[in-house]
Amino acid sequence: MIVNDKLYAKVEITSPVLLELIKSKSMQRLKKIAQHGIPNKYYHYAGGNRFDHCVGVMLLLKRLGTTEEEQVAGLLHDVSHTAFRTLSIGL
Repeated sequence: MIVNDKLYAKVEITSPVLLELIKSKSMQRLKKIAQHGIPNKYYHYAGGNRFDHCVGVMLLLKRLGTTEEEQVAGLLHDVSHTAFRTLSIGL
């Protein structure tokens, strides 16, 4: 899978574990959650979403040469945010 990140450009992800986690329902749900915790329409600029942030953290860790386990931790670090309430981005 090729990830096109705003900071790290195009990065190829080949790890089956990371690919499965990225495609999981729990991670995909983060695309609907604004990074700042409130819908973007109420914030002074569109700040992105939790999914992009988590993938970016994982890519940073990959760039720093960390283990796959550490990259998984970076990818999943926000997965529980707003799990019990809905805050959509409001595009």
